[in-house]
Amino acid sequence: MGIKLRGPEPGRNELCPCNSGLKFKNCHGDSGKAAACDRVAFEHMSILIAREQYKRKILSDAQFKAFMAKYKPDAVPEPVTNKDVNQILDSAGLKRCACGTPIPDDCEVCIKCKRLKG
Repeated sequence: MGIKLRGPEPGRNELCPCNSGLKFKNCHGDSGKAAACDRVAFEHMSILIAREQYKRKILSDAQFKAFMAKYKPDAVPEPVTNKDVNQILDSAGLKRCACGTPIPDDCEVCIKCKRLKG
């Protein structure tokens, strides 16, 4: 599969065009890391394609589960709900700000929106 660069190669310290968030020298500028990134991209695309085939009833339940077990053996089958997230936040001693950001009990101001807790 591989990511093909369009136009001139980016500078070593510019962001990599694969949108990994890494500098080019630490991503596709390094051949070993480029191969790893391409492998992850291939797996991600394979999962997206399998989900679409399952949604369109091209794959059966058993085929889809077998495929996902191969790529995502530790995947959680049920979606996580806000209730689950709130339980986790409560058990960790965190509350949500009005903007949705978790705030530790010992903080008085939201890190994201700078509102006072209360």
